[in-house]
Amino acid sequence: MKEDIGVKIQKTAIWIVLIGILILLSKLFAIIFLTFILTYIGNTLLKLMAYRLKYRRLNLVIIYVLFLLAIVGFSGAVIPRVFSETRNLAKDFLAEQVRREAELEAITESQNHRHLKMEPSIAVETDTAEQSIVRRETRHYLDKTLQPLLDPESFASFKNSDLYNELLIKIDNAVEDFVPVIVNAVKSFINHLVVIGFHFALALILSFIILWDLPNLILAAQSFSEGKTEKIYAEIAPSLKAFGTVLGRAFEAQSGIAIVNAVLTAIGFWIIGLKSIALLSTIVFFCSYIPVLGVILSSLPAAILAFKAGGIIKIFLLVIVILIVHTVETYALNPLIYGHHMKMHPIVVLVILLIGEHLFGVWGLLLGVPVSAFILKYVIRGEKIE
Repeated sequence: MKEDIGVKIQKTAIWIVLIGILILLSKLFAIIFLTFILTYIGNTLLKLMAYRLKYRRLNLVIIYVLFLLAIVGFSGAVIPRVFSETRNLAKDFLAEQVRREAELEAITESQNHRHLKMEPSIAVETDTAEQSIVRRETRHYLDKTLQPLLDPESFASFKNSDLYNELLIKIDNAVEDFVPVIVNAVKSFINHLVVIGFHFALALILSFIILWDLPNLILAAQSFSEGKTEKIYAEIAPSLKAFGTVLGRAFEAQSGIAIVNAVLTAIGFWIIGLKSIALLSTIVFFCSYIPVLGVILSSLPAAILAFKAGGIIKIFLLVIVILIVHTVETYALNPLIYGHHMKMHPIVVLVILLIGEHLFGVWGLLLGVPVSAFILKYVIRGEKIE
């Protein structure tokens, strides 16, 4: 009895130390996670290629060269278009704000019959570069929009009117309020993008090094099964291997689902005539890594653009496209994960995601389902991972 208690205490201490190490390495989770995923997928491809080419390291070089070419091709074809569409959406949003301000000011003018001469004298000399550019572009858009609607004399008279001056003041106020917020958001987004790119590049290099010398690394790890670390190895190694298998299978299959979802969504949006296809498809691709909840998250921006482009009719067409894609995902693709690997009900998945996001943020969304599946199958049920 005392020996059993001692063994349990020893096992508990081992896991407490391991969890403590993971907490200390929490800031490196992104690199560790990306390295693991790339290593797992690369090792799977190596096993598939081993049947045709026996030279393992040559196969590895071929895989990574093709992968780098795919990344370069994707970056050159998709990323510039995504930035272009994002910029156009920002311009359209700003133009819509100007139009609404013009309509509101026109209504106010007609109701109150005010004839106060107001000069648009916002302190231009204190403008930032971004504010000056946006103010100039917005005023140019206002003139370009109004000029075709009026004859030259009426347009010239309107530009000298109180209403036009009030519109310019409204534009200046909007620029002064919104541009710093937008600029800070863009800078923050670019900083995050640079960090993600650095992490991905580092993970790519690390995964290549690991796969290059994987047989020797496995032998080195197995050497801990003897000597003073024997008990630690016996307790941790099987669990880590099982968890790695569950996590690797999940994201391997989820990557395929994300690609298919993005392609089907792009085709559907093209058929119904929705703009910004590259941007929306990219959002769908990344949201596809979030089971169940990703469908809702990726549908929101598409719904906003669809309503703006065609109202209720376009929303109805969008819903049809989403239902078709979701049906394909549910009955043809999701069995790869929830049917064969996870065997979890979508409601349970949704609850796990909500709790995971609340406790751990993005990591809870990404890892909540695989971790829960591992605990359910391996820890609670005691099943063996194939």
